[in-house]
Amino acid sequence: MPQTQRQPVPFKPSKTQTIEVITETPRSDRIIDINTDARQVQEMSSGSNFRFFRRWFFIWFRVYVKETKYGKSEKVNVSIPLPIPIVGATFARHLSLQKAARLANEARRGEIDLDEALESTMGFEFVRVHEANPERGKSSLVVVGFD
Repeated sequence: MPQTQRQPVPFKPSKTQTIEVITETPRSDRIIDINTDARQVQEMSSGSNFRFFRRWFFIWFRVYVKETKYGKSEKVNVSIPLPIPIVGATFARHLSLQKAARLANEARRGEIDLDEALESTMGFEFVRVHEANPERGKSSLVVVGFD
């Protein structure tokens, strides 16, 4: 049994076409320049010269914990100096452009507090865990690493 062959439907343009003129701001005004925001976050995260000099002699093992429950906030920031020379000088002096762009994007959306995020960043992080449960009013951030 032969199959019937499908035929294309001929296109018939309508005689009346409506053209809408939209007056909006130019597209360049609506584009978010995340690169500029990331550069600003990088500048904010730059460590002082003293911190860089200190890293030549010590590595600081650091534990940062911030927990919020029912509107109350607790923060623990413990730094333990370890006398291991020169290794700390290899750590970056500021955030990479990728990390800075991610933080700038999250801050623009209102997902994080930028000051808290910059305070918790370290030169070398072993663990970074952020848990948020807005329904219960709980959030916790745990960061362990070297600074």
